Order: sequence, then structure tokens, then C-alpha cells
Amino acid sequence: MPLPANLKRWTEQSLKQYNLWAGVKRGQHFLIDQGVLDSIVRAADIKLSDNILEVGGGLGILTLALIDLANQVVTVELEPVLVKALSRFLSTSPNLKVLAGDILKLNDEKILSQFKLSPGASIKIVANLPYDISGAFLKRFLSSPLPITDLTLLLQKEVAARLAARPGHMSLLSVLAQINSQVKIIRHVGPTSFYPPPQVDSAIVKITRYSSAEKEQLLNGVPEEDIWRWARIGYSARRKMLTNNLQAATKLSAADLSAIFKKNSLSDKARAQELSIEQWVELGRELSD
Repeated sequence: MPLPANLKRWTEQSLKQYNLWAGVKRGQHFLIDQGVLDSIVRAADIKLSDNILEVGGGLGILTLALIDLANQVVTVELEPVLVKALSRFLSTSPNLKVLAGDILKLNDEKILSQFKLSPGASIKIVANLPYDISGAFLKRFLSSPLPITDLTLLLQKEVAARLAARPGHMSLLSVLAQINSQVKIIRHVGPTSFYPPPQVDSAIVKITRYSSAEKEQLLNGVPEEDIWRWARIGYSARRKMLTNNLQAATKLSAADLSAIFKKNSLSDKARAQELSIEQWVELGRELSD
């Protein structure tokens, strides 16, 4: 089935056909902007051999674009009526599977079983992500053991900014994203690109996960669990100086911590959000010795 020429009209007709009301109940804001759709597809860089996991297929605008380009597309949708809407494409799209369920509750084995992956094959995630699951979704899939190479996501502008934040504005979500991947904001997207328009701006973000070798080089021999241990302590009271948070959790003196911070070019008054990934790695090394 070809993409409709007028995405807004097609969306309105589909909502009427399935007796649906789009809205904020589950963060449902359907994409109606062809330019934004094109930007998502370009950013995903889909090849004929690619296997795509789409999350929140909705009425199927992005799904239609994906099935024309990829080897396999598995779209996961929670709402039964939207599963029905997506299923209308199955008869003409043998490379499409529609999986009814909650992406946050589906286990890895269930997701993998939907694909016919050859040895060494991987998965790309492409999604107009429902706003209300973005945080939980990212926490799961940024470090998932699934063979995911990259994620191209349309999500809230605020969340995209947190993913791509630089030292001074970092958060635990920034650390999670950047310890596992490279993050790039592709473009910002205004409310009028959706129906109905949300009350927030959005952004397309491309998250390219590190290979095993790249992540090993980044961690430089420091166990990831050690880095996370200290990062969680550091962010437990982000308004406090990091030395105060760490001293409360270790047996190190203020002088010992000051020496470690100086060695890593950190001010004694630094706060958790000011540290780069590389500095967290080195702190993890020093504090765990």
C-alpha cells in the first residue's frame, strides 16, 4: 500500500473508520508531516537487508514507509483497535508482522522470535515513540542485550536534549545513553506536525550503539557496574557537591577525594551533572581500587 498523499486527511479518515479519538490518553499524537517522516527514514538509513523493530505503530504511517525499505518490520502496538488498523497492511506486506502487546513487558525472547535473523544479523529500532513510555523505554533498550545497532526515535524535545546533554547539563539518562552509544539530535519538530498537536515540541534523535570493541575502549578496563555505583550516588543529591555525596558513601577523607578530583581535572565543588563520561570512568577506577 503506497503512502497517502495527504497524511492529515488520511489520519482523520482512519480515526473515523476505527472510531478512534487521538489524544493524550496514551500520548497518542499521530505524525502527519511528510517532511518529518522523510527525516526519520533518512536518519534510520534503512537498507534492504535491515530488520526493523517499530514501537507504537499507531495508524501505520511510519510502518508503510518502513515496509517499502526493509527486509523485515515487526511493529509492536498496545491498543487493540490500532492493532486492527495495522493488520490491514498484512495481506500486501509479507515482510510485516504486527505484534499486539506492551513493549515494556515483552521479554527479549518474544521480541527475537518475531524475526527470522540469520547468524550475525542485527535489529534497528525506528519509532514515533509514545510520550508516556519514553523514559522506561530508553532505560530498557539503551543497554538491551538484544542485537540492536541503532535507534532512530521521534520523542519529546526535552528528552532528546537530556540524551545528548554535555557536561554541565548531564543526568543519569545522559550517562546511560552516552556510556552505551553516540547520540545525535537530527532535527526539532513542532506540534503542528502531529494530529492532534501535542503541547510540547519534539525531536528526532539518532542513537548509535557502540560495538563491543568501542565500549571496551571507552570503559578502559573499569567494570561498568563500578561506574554506575558511583554515578547513582553522585546523582542521588544532584544539588550537592559531588565530594559530599561520595564522602558520605565511602571511607575516604575529604583530602583523599580532593586529590582524586585534582588528578582528574575536577573542582572540589563539582556536581554530578558537570562530569563527562570519561571522568565517570576514571572516578570509577579510582574509587573502586
